[in-house]
Amino acid sequence: MVPDFTSLQFRPFRDDDLLLAALGQVAIARHDDGLVLRLDGSARAANPGGFIHGGAIATLFDVALYEAARAGFGAPTVTAALEIKFLRAGDPQAPIHVETRTLRAGRSLTTCTGSAYQGGRLIAYATAQFVKAGPAAEVPAS
Repeated sequence: MVPDFTSLQFRPFRDDDLLLAALGQVAIARHDDGLVLRLDGSARAANPGGFIHGGAIATLFDVALYEAARAGFGAPTVTAALEIKFLRAGDPQAPIHVETRTLRAGRSLTTCTGSAYQGGRLIAYATAQFVKAGPAAEVPAS
């Protein structure tokens, strides 16, 4: 069954992710026990064949699942593994909704899953593991 995203209260997503911002306008909402990221349609996310680029979907999954893991940890995380299954071609001009769920939250490792929907159809799903990150290391000036 496809979730109903029309009643969700989306708000603009943070603008500090330049790769994600390059794909188009992104918004976020809470849904049940997870989050939903929405990528509005944009020709910038198209591949040469005219479909949405698999890399665009992978980026959306990585960020959406990161947000779910970070919310569970209450701290930044890094992706340890990301597996995506593409089920059908997507339209770069139509919105994509990625719904997330946390499957297991441990002390240092969290496993999340996500489903990407477009036009009422499941187009891809993913499973990812995230490791709780410590403080960011400073890079010395060269």
